Amino acid sequence: MADGLDHPDLSGVAGEMRETWRAEQEDATADAAAVWRHSRTLIDWLTERMHAGDRVAVTVSGRRFTGTVEETGPDLIALRCAFGRVDIHLMAGFPIVIEIDEKALSGGGRGATDRPFHSALAARDAQTDLTVGTLHDEQGLDGTLYVGRDFVSVVARAGAETVVPLNNVTYVMARRT
Repeated sequence: MADGLDHPDLSGVAGEMRETWRAEQEDATADAAAVWRHSRTLIDWLTERMHAGDRVAVTVSGRRFTGTVEETGPDLIALRCAFGRVDIHLMAGFPIVIEIDEKALSGGGRGATDRPFHSALAARDAQTDLTVGTLHDEQGLDGTLYVGRDFVSVVARAGAETVVPLNNVTYVMARRT
């Protein structure tokens, strides 16, 4: 009883103080979680999926792609699918839905997180046998891809060339079979 904590009149007060402190801490934690949740971007969420190794399904231009997130950027999602890599353009006005297809129990990786869609396409410049999805053709255009500053050109095997403004390109992938 030297410190006065065992005093019968103070035990109830001490319990109330601990309960008040615990409630304040829980409120502060909930507030911090809400601030964090509200400050996240879509790219933050996709990067978390990449680091976790989750399989996601992305539906864009009437096509559904399922795979692991390999790279993200300000307007890019790159998925590693069973058939290879698909670069998906994130742009206002594109109808797109992203779902977690399968939560990973382990794995994941650290991919690039800052390359824009245009740069990902430039890395595929002059590649043959690609499919380029557009807002106007959900099946996509097959051929060789040539990348300009604000457009792409797709040259079919027969030589026909189709030019598409970059802001109408929704995805690029290995040619569908």
